[in-house]
Amino acid sequence: MRLILAAGALPLLFSPALAQNVLGGGPVAFAPVTAVPIPLQSTSGRFSSLNPTNRRNCPGKQQTGRVVSARLIMVDEMSCGRGQSGNVLVNVEFNNPADTAQMVVGSRVTIAGAFKSAEEARTDRFYADYLIAEKARLVAAAPRAAPAPAFTSYMICQPPELDALAGQLGRELCVQSTLVANLAATRPALEAAARTPANLSPTDEVSGDPNAIICRPDFERSDLHLSALACARGSYWIWYEAKWRYRLFWTFAPP
Repeated sequence: MRLILAAGALPLLFSPALAQNVLGGGPVAFAPVTAVPIPLQSTSGRFSSLNPTNRRNCPGKQQTGRVVSARLIMVDEMSCGRGQSGNVLVNVEFNNPADTAQMVVGSRVTIAGAFKSAEEARTDRFYADYLIAEKARLVAAAPRAAPAPAFTSYMICQPPELDALAGQLGRELCVQSTLVANLAATRPALEAAARTPANLSPTDEVSGDPNAIICRPDFERSDLHLSALACARGSYWIWYEAKWRYRLFWTFAPP
């Protein structure tokens, strides 16, 4: 089951040669989509968006942080947007895709680019905030080494590795990144949890094994375009409940 994008969200490339028989009543064929946009992650990693609005320029031209993925760094401090401070995720859009080879998880890098903030209304109560490094380039990186274990996590909506499961459930899926990264070990428990989701609201306290995988209806919608199940470890849901209940915005998600 694939993400269905709103009209205009994804430009499709068509071949005139393939479409030329339309007026004559002949068969119609469309060229394949050349690329699917990768959603941007919110500053906490809980939400994602294809195109968050209200983009504004941030001060400064460089930021240093720890690599979370080939497209994400976590910065110690960045005052931009609606009161952002430390331990926030920045989406990196490299001008030269070859720079991603130096994005070793856990290492420290310095990124230069046009830094911007954006936001998206998630409910009538709060907004999801985004930080983006546009036309970015790698200025400095720690010596390349084996990736370190993940030190934080974020939600991935509709990972292709779980298309078959989503199709069986008839539901969209948003899953904690570290569960997707280790599906060889997590798949049995993840599938069991997805088939028996817990009836929990975002403010309900989670108890029990912090390593247990829990799926629940995604009332807040990790991705604004999806109505989904959200699946993560108990420790993640404990973090998220405390984050919003006690306004602990500077804390980052457990792996």
